[in-house]
Amino acid sequence: MNDAAHNLHHENEHLRAVNATLLDELHSARSENSRLKHILARFQHRLFGRRSEKIDPNQLTLVLQVEAADEAAMRVAPPKYVHEAPDAEVQPKLKKKHVAGHHGRGPLSANLERERIEIHPADLTCPSCRNDLRLLGEEISEELGLRPARFYVRQYVRFKYACPCCQDQIVRPPLPDKVIERGLAGADVVAHVVVNKYANHLPLHRQAVMYKREGVDLPKSTTCDWVDRCADLLRPIVEQIRKDVLAGPLVQADETPVQYLDPGRGGSHRGYLWAYVGLGDDVLYDFSTTRAQRWPNAMLDGYQGYLLVDGYAGYNEVLAKPGVTYAGCWAHVRRRFREALKTDPKYAAAAVAEIQAMYVTEKRAKQEGLDPGGVLALRQAETLPTLTELETYLRELLPEVLPKSPLGDAVQYALARWPALTVFAGDGLVPIDNNSAERAMRKVAVGRKNWLFAGNEAGGERAAVIYSLIETCSRHGINPQEYLTDVLQRVGSHPQSRVAELTPRGWLAARTAAAATPA
Repeated sequence: MNDAAHNLHHENEHLRAVNATLLDELHSARSENSRLKHILARFQHRLFGRRSEKIDPNQLTLVLQVEAADEAAMRVAPPKYVHEAPDAEVQPKLKKKHVAGHHGRGPLSANLERERIEIHPADLTCPSCRNDLRLLGEEISEELGLRPARFYVRQYVRFKYACPCCQDQIVRPPLPDKVIERGLAGADVVAHVVVNKYANHLPLHRQAVMYKREGVDLPKSTTCDWVDRCADLLRPIVEQIRKDVLAGPLVQADETPVQYLDPGRGGSHRGYLWAYVGLGDDVLYDFSTTRAQRWPNAMLDGYQGYLLVDGYAGYNEVLAKPGVTYAGCWAHVRRRFREALKTDPKYAAAAVAEIQAMYVTEKRAKQEGLDPGGVLALRQAETLPTLTELETYLRELLPEVLPKSPLGDAVQYALARWPALTVFAGDGLVPIDNNSAERAMRKVAVGRKNWLFAGNEAGGERAAVIYSLIETCSRHGINPQEYLTDVLQRVGSHPQSRVAELTPRGWLAARTAAAATPA
């Protein structure tokens, strides 16, 4: 009897252990299932959803109020921002008032050429008394017109002179410098091809079809040679941009994949374009065949200052060098907590609200046009308390979340980079995020959907050279067609010691100074 009872007790203990193990496995399976569902939803959103990361403040406040009402059930108390953000402080977006008869368009630019077309009445006699009409005034209506771009041929006629006394002396002026030696294209045509490909995202084969419609046969192989020659001529200018970027106190960096062909190995392979943005909006691109650390190491060799990057480990060797300070990106942190809103809004909404509060401070500093000193003072007064409160909240939340959950990933990502994420609060020169470098990748992202790949590794390097000038022109408000046409005509004979005058910044400064000088 005792043996039977002992066996029964042993079986019960075994069943309890098995049950506990099964419950643990079920809990683990549910967690893994939830994680995989979130990953699938995230990829579906990237493919088919909205790309904007903007969050309606009214919706965020609603989530905060619901959770604040149930605060007793929360394991971690939300930050104070939850209680300090009543409905009255969240202003709804006001719809623009519709003005009758106005369709929202502004006047046409005064810089555009005006073509005057005069329209007089067909009959200049009064319809009542039949006397001659007298001019009273004029009424002007404007519409936008277009003259399509057209090719033409420039003929350089060089007159030869001979001395009547010396029969063997003939004087003939030299031809102007050409971008393509013995080529048919002028600098303006080469610039047009380059801008169409790298700024307007038109592949060379598509441009060839367009030019043929205009009666000009320009094969892809020809325009490809032009692009190569153009990039080779512009390399010294881009090298000067590199020096200017590295001489500044701040560099933002990011990278994106691009495909390139390798005839030796066959097929297409993944390469990368890296963007380095200086404090003055000069942008430098670099092409690499891998994503290894040696590429940013080589490009940032000798740099000292702030390096604002995301959490990619490829920058770790650069960040470990003396004189380089790691500054973190709050846009990447906010992105993770935003994704966690779908699975755990109770805690994620509070973190998002705190981050949004810091962005409100940044927007206010920009609207007021504050200098770095004023930005620093505003951050010390408003952002530092928010950072302290948010750090306390996240450290209390860390033990309560599943490490592999979206919320757990967001909390760990933020805390692992916390020293870097607080750097911006101590210097008004440092931006809150790395969005400027990410914006530099937009042209590349749109372009690769059209031209698909670089022809080879050298093609990727040439693309980096031209993108550097196109994007820098864009940020300085320069027409890249006008800039490249002028620079390509001059770069071959311009002194190397004065190459800084040919960078977009130097070119614009010279143009501005010339315009301000009285004739």
